[in-house]
Amino acid sequence: MHFDLFTLGVIGAAIGIAISISFTLLGLVLRGLPALRIWATAFWVITAAALTQGLNENGSLLSTVVGGGLIAVANALMLMGIAIHLRYPLRWRWPLAVVGLFVACQVHVYLSPPTQTVSALMFGGYSVVWDAWMVWVLMWRSPRDMRNTCGFTALIFIIDALFYLLRSVVVLFPQLFAHSPLDELLTTWNYLFGILSSFLLSTGFTLMLAERLTLDLRRLARTDGLTGLLNRNALIEAGERLVEACRARGQACSVLMFDLDHFKSINDNWGHAAGDAVLSHFVGVIRGTGLAREALFARYGGEEFMLVLPAIAPAAADALAERMRAAVAAEPALFEGRSIDITTSVGVATAGDANFEQLVNAADVALYRAKHQGRNQVAWNPAA
Repeated sequence: MHFDLFTLGVIGAAIGIAISISFTLLGLVLRGLPALRIWATAFWVITAAALTQGLNENGSLLSTVVGGGLIAVANALMLMGIAIHLRYPLRWRWPLAVVGLFVACQVHVYLSPPTQTVSALMFGGYSVVWDAWMVWVLMWRSPRDMRNTCGFTALIFIIDALFYLLRSVVVLFPQLFAHSPLDELLTTWNYLFGILSSFLLSTGFTLMLAERLTLDLRRLARTDGLTGLLNRNALIEAGERLVEACRARGQACSVLMFDLDHFKSINDNWGHAAGDAVLSHFVGVIRGTGLAREALFARYGGEEFMLVLPAIAPAAADALAERMRAAVAAEPALFEGRSIDITTSVGVATAGDANFEQLVNAADVALYRAKHQGRNQVAWNPAA
């Protein structure tokens, strides 16, 4: 079966328009995904490239420079969309520099047309560079929990790179492959493969978007929206695992429960926006004291916070609680240019053979004692 370049361009444009419209409409619904808008733009650019090259196949300025340049821009957009989606800090200037180099080469090809062999090798080389760059970002710069969909998308780019490498071998050694089934297959599938790649890439990007949304929803379900800390449900789940691990190793585990003193009066006198600012400030102060990587810090509810510290001695937990209490008292919160003095009461419970619920109850008893004794102090439950 043989299709002329014009026919393939029309087929590619039709499929490209369908994919572009789908991604554009999806972007209108999922507004919080910037990569989606970039990929939609990339597919529109690919569609324009297919039309440009399909309307003129004689090596003109339109097909060589404009069409080739549009393909380079589409690759740059796909790469940046991947980087943004994976939150990898890739600067726009690097892909744009490669686009500029490619366009400059295409201008040279138009002004001084090389042999068909050289032209095919050049285009294949460009394609492999873009493919390798995107595979590197997808496989080595993606979060662990997104490796499945990134691996699928990377596989598409790997197959694309292998296709152009194989095509380059056939072009380099025409005497070995002339009129062979492989030569005829690659010639027929040269543009059909581009159309198929666009369809598979749209599938890969859609899967990546779905996985990102799923992960974000799971994170939101476990996170307090104001402070970014674990919420109560997530804390209980993680805390039970952490305490049980300490018990299995015979290590002590501590729970520190914080309560912001007179928080209701802050809301009443300053407003709820000020209260939110105070809560965020408190979290920043506690984090600034230097939390261990394995520690669990969470918002337990309202103005109450909890810190779970594995493998720590009672004296060390008590000293840390006192240091945190002093840091909070020493750093007023700022709201609209005014400072708000805040203090916290802390209840501490430490044990090596208690479960998480028992530790939390013991810390709660200690916190009640600290508040009853005048607030802005640390109380330790010796019975825990």
